[in-house]
Amino acid sequence: MIKTRSIVLHRYPYSDSSWIVKALTEECGIVSFIVKGGKKKESPFKGALDPLALAEVVFKHNPNTDLQFIKEATLLRWHETMRGDLLKLSHAQVMAEMLLRYAPQGVPLDEEFPRLEAALQELDDKEADGAAFARWLLSTCEMWGYHLDIGTCGRCESKLMEPAADFSPESGSFLCKNCLGMAEPRARAETLEGFWALHKNLPIQDAQYTENALISYLRTHIGFLKEIHSLKWLQETRKLCSPQKT
Repeated sequence: MIKTRSIVLHRYPYSDSSWIVKALTEECGIVSFIVKGGKKKESPFKGALDPLALAEVVFKHNPNTDLQFIKEATLLRWHETMRGDLLKLSHAQVMAEMLLRYAPQGVPLDEEFPRLEAALQELDDKEADGAAFARWLLSTCEMWGYHLDIGTCGRCESKLMEPAADFSPESGSFLCKNCLGMAEPRARAETLEGFWALHKNLPIQDAQYTENALISYLRTHIGFLKEIHSLKWLQETRKLCSPQKT
C-alpha cells in the first residue's frame, strides 16, 4: 500500500458511475487511477479527486496494470479561491495539461510536484501578485533542462544591470543595449520588464507578455504547438478578463 499526496491533472468518465483519474503524486509521479462509484453522491472520494484538488490518497500499487485502485482519498485543499477566478483557473489548466503531456511517465517526479503545489497555492492566494504562472513556466524551463540566464547578455556575456534590450525565444538568449545596437528589438518592452521582475523576484506588470514569451520558448524546445488545448482557453479568458476600453 502506498500513501501519498496527489494533485489531479485530468479526470474523465469510465462508466455511468466511475472515473479515470490521472494525478501527479508526490511519491510515484503521474499515476492513473480507476475510481469506481466516484460519480455517486455517496462516494467517499467526493471532492478529493476533483481536477486540480490536492488530496492524500492510499492505493495498492499493481505493476502489472496501468490503472491503480484507490482505497482512500482525503481532500487537503480544493483551491476554492482559484476556482472562482477564470484567469487563474485557466493558468492552472495549462500547467496541468503540460505536465500530463510532457512530464516523464511512470517515474517519481521530485521537482514537479512541489513546484505545482506551490503554484496552485499561490493562485489560490487572494493577495498574490499575479505572477504565479510566469514563475511556474520559468521553473519548468529549469526542471526540463532549458535554462534561461535572464541576468546575462547572451552575446557579450556581460552581467545585465537593467532589463535586457531583447529576447529570442528560439535561442533563449537575452541581449544588452550595446549588443542590440541600432536594431529593433523583437520582444515587447512589457516582456523584457517582466523577465527582469522574475529575475529580481518582483511583481510583474502585464504578466501575459512574459508568459507568452516563456510558452514560445518551451514550444521551440519541446515541440508542442497545437497539443496543449487549454492554451486556447487561456487566450479567450485573457480577452474576457482584460479591461474594456471606453
